[in-house]
Amino acid sequence: MSKTFTVEGDIGSADTRTLLTTQGSVTAPSSVVPSGVTKIDQIIVAASTEGLANGAQVYFLRLGGNAVKNGEQVIVISAVGRIAAQAGSDAAPQLMAPIVFENIDIAVAASDTITVAIEGAGTDTGTGHAVVTLIYA
Repeated sequence: MSKTFTVEGDIGSADTRTLLTTQGSVTAPSSVVPSGVTKIDQIIVAASTEGLANGAQVYFLRLGGNAVKNGEQVIVISAVGRIAAQAGSDAAPQLMAPIVFENIDIAVAASDTITVAIEGAGTDTGTGHAVVTLIYA
């Protein structure tokens, strides 16, 4: 049976590594890799930005901490762009539909701590938000 770990959080500004440390109403979910697992098998991730600033960003997922056996893993997850809408029109938020990365086989050490971070590189497009679920095997 697989075990999961989900975290989410705001992406405040471009070119800044942001740790995802909350889980909705749970302010401090355990980031300790469960016993009996040896790898991350799948990742589910989604992100959005309010689009209040003109710009273009690429979002990276960063998995690190003592639990990731081969060092920090960096995965590109999305890109967004924004150009000011015409006066009087409403601009929709920029979003990335959830994506599932399967069979990724990132080796982890059980009972060690994992860090999950998001970074938006490029020109700031406004406050973003991301959610990540790791599925262990």
